[in-house]
Amino acid sequence: MPPRPLRTPMTVAVLGLLAERARHVYDMRLEMRERGHDRTLKIKNASFYDVLPRLIDAGLVTEGETVREGARPERTVYGITEAGCARLRDWLRELLDGPEGDTAGFTVALMFMFALPRTEVITLLERRTERMARHVEETGQALDAAARNGVAPVFLADHAFSLALRRAELDWLRAFTTRLRDPATHWPGPQSSHKPESQQKDVR
Repeated sequence: MPPRPLRTPMTVAVLGLLAERARHVYDMRLEMRERGHDRTLKIKNASFYDVLPRLIDAGLVTEGETVREGARPERTVYGITEAGCARLRDWLRELLDGPEGDTAGFTVALMFMFALPRTEVITLLERRTERMARHVEETGQALDAAARNGVAPVFLADHAFSLALRRAELDWLRAFTTRLRDPATHWPGPQSSHKPESQQKDVR
């Protein structure tokens, strides 16, 4: 069997969380639950203990100190390496820029896109928007041509449905990119939480 790819939605998420600060598994899982990431990613404790050794072996994550909080069991704190930060940024660039069919990858990239500079994210999303606009236009023209040639709508339904989803995504991309260009839109720094300072709390 071919080796499993290192880049998965879960490994991107773990690197994204560790890029903010060193964390133990409970902290990571709690943070993802608070942000609603567990509604997109199927998160279990076993998921972390599956990906962490792979990231450590790749030199992207390190094991740190073991901490104990009251009567709770000891927990190992993990940190990200310089290579891990660089790999995370590369993965985010790849996922934000495409491919369009990788919905799960694009979604997790949006979760942690603030590991990149805002201006770079805007550029990546603009490129994605341009490609999406061309795809929507070409697909729409092809469907119109097929209908004019007498192809029954029932045989075009799957393509029409896909086109409707792409149009909705295109509308969202344009609106979201416009919002990011607004200086008033909060952009977390690489070491800050996604939440306003008044709502931040340390759960380590």
